[in-house]
Amino acid sequence: MSPANGPTNLLPDELDRALRRATGSTLTALTSLRKAVRQHVHTERSRGTTLPEIETDLRALVARAQKGLSQSDGDGDGHHDALTVQVVKWSEGFYNGD
Repeated sequence: MSPANGPTNLLPDELDRALRRATGSTLTALTSLRKAVRQHVHTERSRGTTLPEIETDLRALVARAQKGLSQSDGDGDGHHDALTVQVVKWSEGFYNGD
């Protein structure tokens, strides 16, 4: 829309840019997390730690991280359940096949 017809609506473009940034940073964060989980599982497996022990440790780590986020910014949305499921799936694959 031109200025002659009224103000330009910047929301669609700004929303598109914001979502692209959020998606990119989310993918980067998940990739980094996956690599860290892989390294953790390999290190623990080489020490003789069983998969159930590793999974218990990972669940505790995710819960502790979520608790820290909830205290610092009030975010108690429960997304850590989905993250826990994903981290455990990764750990199973890294322990058994990678």
